[in-house]
Amino acid sequence: MGADEFWARARADVATAKRRVLVQAMSFEGDAAGLAVADVILASAAADRRVLVDDYTRVNINDRSLNSTAARRDAILQAEVAATDAMFRGLVAGGTQVRITNPIGRLGLNYPARNHKKLIVADGAAYVGGINFCDHNFAWPDLMLRIEGAEAAGFLAADFDRTFSGLAGAANADLGALRLMALDGRSNRSGFAEIFDRIVAARQEIVVVSPYATAPFTDLLGRAAHRGVRVRLLTPLANNKPIVRDALLSSADRHGFEIVLGPVMSHLKGLLIDGETLIVGSSNFDFASLAAEEEFLAIVVDLAIIADFRARVIVPAERDAIQGSAGLAPWRGRAAGVVLRLAAIAASTAKDAPRQAIDWGRSP
Repeated sequence: MGADEFWARARADVATAKRRVLVQAMSFEGDAAGLAVADVILASAAADRRVLVDDYTRVNINDRSLNSTAARRDAILQAEVAATDAMFRGLVAGGTQVRITNPIGRLGLNYPARNHKKLIVADGAAYVGGINFCDHNFAWPDLMLRIEGAEAAGFLAADFDRTFSGLAGAANADLGALRLMALDGRSNRSGFAEIFDRIVAARQEIVVVSPYATAPFTDLLGRAAHRGVRVRLLTPLANNKPIVRDALLSSADRHGFEIVLGPVMSHLKGLLIDGETLIVGSSNFDFASLAAEEEFLAIVVDLAIIADFRARVIVPAERDAIQGSAGLAPWRGRAAGVVLRLAAIAASTAKDAPRQAIDWGRSP
């Protein structure tokens, strides 16, 4: 479901929760979307109300880094920074516990080790996917998977509890047609091995939806294409990280898989294999996710959900696709690929970075 549909449903679940409301995001900002979420949390009668927000929110607001002279001089941006701090302080004053995950530190050495999870647990209903709580993310096409049931909600709540206590750990839960995976940022290669195996075993078709897919995922897609599997990667032309788009175009040309360019920025992530297995969650299928980020993955084999994903995501994306590579120069893709390979090396050193949770307002 997209942001509007997701929030209409989640708002109702949070408003009626009695036992627990657990909310987690990488970006949670004091704009219209973020304040709407905070207001519903504050109004909830749930006995246990807690929020986790990654330290990314303290250095990036409105899709802009705060560590530049221009950002520090931007009055509108700084007003949103202040509004974000006031929003969280208001949650704390209203009885909600708020903690920051994985402080980046003064030198930024732990920057790649983000907690990239997005989660809501409201009693027995839970949501996982890619939607952050901020205006620009709510404006992008995106996806959250709603899951009902005590076992799934309990699994996700237990992961939230570990993270809230600064004790990140990997875990899996098999729930019939759904397999949930919580990746801890340290042992992600082991967790992603199952995804890699499924890509290698593909027989006919792989469809990837991601704005930020990189090697080694794109390398695996290329190998699948070489053995005769039809591989399509749906990604936005209007990417907020154009360097990744340029590298993707170059990678597709080199590996021989198809690129389907969308006209608007999309934050959707999904991987559909042979029309039988759908993988969604917070991962962008990129090197950062593999190397050091904490993530949720949901492996779905329910054919009704898969059909809905195809109808609501893949079919419209292919219908509205921009033909060709939009005139982007090949040299840009090659240069982008070099930069991303260097970034991947830097990210690989962060897997052992400290995994912490500290109270909002406290210095690292």
